[in-house]
Amino acid sequence: MNSNDTDLSSELLVAQLLEQDLLNLRYAQEAEKLQLEAVISVSALKSGKLPKFSKNKKAGNVIAANASVITSDDADIAMELFLADARTGGDRAFAESLQVAQDASVITGRHFAQKLAAEEKKFLLDAEFARRLQNANDNGELDMDSVKDAESLLGRDTVDKILAADPNEKGKNKAEQGKGKASGDDMEFDEDMHDVKPTLAEDLPLCGICYEPFKATHSPVTASQSATSSNRLQFGLCLPCPNQHSYCLSCLASYIQTKLDPEGEGGGNPEVRVFPIKCPECPPTQWEDGISDDIAQRVLSEKNMVLWHRQRLLDSIERHYCPNPRCSALVQVHDDPNEPMASCPSCSEVMCVPCRVTWHNEMTCEEYQALPDDEKSPEDQLVFLLAKAKKWRRCPKCAVLVELTHGCNHITCFCGTHFCFKCGSLWDKVNTRCTRVPSCELWDEENLLEQRERERQRQADNNQRQQLVQPQPAPAPPPPYFPPQYVPPHMRVEPQYVPPHMRAEPQYVPLRTRAAELEWMHDPNIVCGRHPFTTDMIRSLVCGYCNARANSMADLLYHLSHVTHHAVFACCGRFFAREVDFDRHCQAQVHRFGGHVHTVDSPARVP
Repeated sequence: MNSNDTDLSSELLVAQLLEQDLLNLRYAQEAEKLQLEAVISVSALKSGKLPKFSKNKKAGNVIAANASVITSDDADIAMELFLADARTGGDRAFAESLQVAQDASVITGRHFAQKLAAEEKKFLLDAEFARRLQNANDNGELDMDSVKDAESLLGRDTVDKILAADPNEKGKNKAEQGKGKASGDDMEFDEDMHDVKPTLAEDLPLCGICYEPFKATHSPVTASQSATSSNRLQFGLCLPCPNQHSYCLSCLASYIQTKLDPEGEGGGNPEVRVFPIKCPECPPTQWEDGISDDIAQRVLSEKNMVLWHRQRLLDSIERHYCPNPRCSALVQVHDDPNEPMASCPSCSEVMCVPCRVTWHNEMTCEEYQALPDDEKSPEDQLVFLLAKAKKWRRCPKCAVLVELTHGCNHITCFCGTHFCFKCGSLWDKVNTRCTRVPSCELWDEENLLEQRERERQRQADNNQRQQLVQPQPAPAPPPPYFPPQYVPPHMRVEPQYVPPHMRAEPQYVPLRTRAAELEWMHDPNIVCGRHPFTTDMIRSLVCGYCNARANSMADLLYHLSHVTHHAVFACCGRFFAREVDFDRHCQAQVHRFGGHVHTVDSPARVP
């Protein structure tokens, strides 16, 4: 029993109790009236003052009327009105309970009708399948190897017509048309089972995108077009992926349309390779074929099917882009494979299709490819230098430059090629590793730390550039001139000459040596816990020289061992903020380790 039924029962009980109290009050008033009549009649007879009426019955009525006038007051009238309201409220509550019970019975009947209609459709499909199977067997045309299911024997059109039929329409047009057809192939009815969702949602499949229940059908778009209810249950299907994921019509159609036309302008997506369109929930390594044309026809409209076939045709053609860095438009190559030249429709730049560069005059493709990088065009040389500095990788199939900004070493190129970013070898999608022996790791921590340090360097360069752009304050006036004091020749100290081979050069620790010398940051036995500058840096993971925040101890170690825009001074398990403090420590005698260990003196310069 729900809360509404409990409230209705409470109101009925209160109304009954109030009515019983009012009845008891009325009975008490009647008794008082009878007692008053008896007292008045006795007192009148004893005093000899009888009424002038000859009939005692009439006199008794007058006395009773006077008594009722005397005994009726405002409290009695208010009680009568309250009793009337209570009766009205009880009647309303009873009427509402009857309406709720009637609605529940109607919904239950509709659900039962929906179940019966679904079973009848299945019966029609089985009957037609059995009839066709029997006819093929009688005619000697039955091939059990070709018969896999009902659709393979009946055909998709027949299955769609039977599943889209409405059994409630059977016999309605017999009086007008004078005939009726019992075959499932000739029925044209509505598949809309009902507009009320079933009470038990677990009886229906759930969409993997919106997580709403839907009715599974062979052709959801056909069922939706034949449905007449405005608030009907969604239709959908299960994809033939390994996990049999199910989706409703609206979610699956929107997902495919987003892949085909992300801008929503109806022009498709010619710049990106879309096919195959995978299942939204399956991993990329599963179900390589993706959504087929047959499934797309079941869920997409005619307009979206045009985009589907257009995009599939574009993806089947090899794409070439203009080598002009200021254009990069899509270029249509010649149908003849022996024609190596192609013209850009946007900037009219002539490109070499096999080499994918601007047309090279007086050289064949083999001669151009044999040239070293420094003898090719200046534009290509700049790109190669930039790629080398940024550590980009070329796709082994289409030679497109790829940059790894974040993530693992598994790269998927625009052309669909899977390769390893670290070594450039092809990627084995089944075993999730590269084909090189030994194979590279999926996650390269060194590469991620290097990328993060590159971002810090770029941010430091931007800050330095902004400081140079900002207006500098006016220089201070020069100090007053004082002539130098005269020093006799015999008291002058001449600077001693030091040969070049004996001059002390500033010490620079290479990056690899510096990284090995700073490994003590992970050893608590070496870290000086009484040094605040060192302990604060390690505990907060913030560089004490440039305030750069690190994600981990490995990130902080990589930053301190590879940074070039500021110096790092370390010795004996501690960092020094200033060079003068570092020099003072190096000149002092250390008793902790018996000598200076793990010394790093790295000026802010590149060797």
